[in-house]
Formats: sequence, C-alpha cells, structure tokens
Amino acid sequence: MKVLGIDYGKKNIGFAIGTSILGNSSTFFSESYKNQKSLILRILKIIDEWEINELVIGLPLNMDDSESEMSKEVREFSKILSQAININIHLVDERLTTVEAKSILKEQNKKTDYIDKENHGMAAKLIVDSFLREKR
Repeated sequence: MKVLGIDYGKKNIGFAIGTSILGNSSTFFSESYKNQKSLILRILKIIDEWEINELVIGLPLNMDDSESEMSKEVREFSKILSQAININIHLVDERLTTVEAKSILKEQNKKTDYIDKENHGMAAKLIVDSFLREKR
C-alpha cells in the first residue's frame, strides 16, 4: 500500500509518500500553490504517478484537543478533495509536527530559508510515518 501524506498550509503544502512495506516514508517535498483547484489537480497527478492507495492529511488541533481555524479549513479541504478522488482519506492529528520538522531540518544543518520552505514536506513525512506506525 502506498500512502500520500499532506501537510496543508494556506500558501504552501507538503507531500510525503510512504509504503506499508517499509513502514515509513522516503519521499517528501514542499510546494507553493495558487488556489485549491490547482492544488487538487496536483494531488490527482501525484496519486496517478505514484499509484497512491490512501491519503493522509494532517489535522492541526489545539493542544486542548479543540478545533483551530486551520483544522476547520483542513476538514473543508478534505471534503472537497474527497469528491475529486476515489481513495480513502484519513485525517491524522498533527500537533507539534511543525516544531519537530523544524528541529529535524536544523539538526541536518539546513539554512533557515531552506527550513521555512521545506518544513511542510518534513511535517508531511512525520504525518505519514505516524499513520503507518499506527496501522501496524
């Protein structure tokens, strides 16, 4: 099974691709997008190219488990996306993945501008890895 993980942001989005065979993700990247329509087309292309079976989207909950404005936006985006694709979409708690992603990138001695750009991709990787661990 191949899983596409998404760390959704208002301007940038992170992607990670993992497999249940490996139990983690090995490919991740970040991109900017102009609007949701172009973003959905990009996601459809990735699903087709990588033969994705499941989709995991990070859900940014507050530390007290309440919904944030961004989590509401992610839920709405996932509803729109579910109408365009024919695979399962899972929402996964992504609390602290942004902080962890920045820490990992800093440990890898990446420059600050690189960290800001690639943070979404690393966060998506952490989301996929967490999802695959839980499925085991």
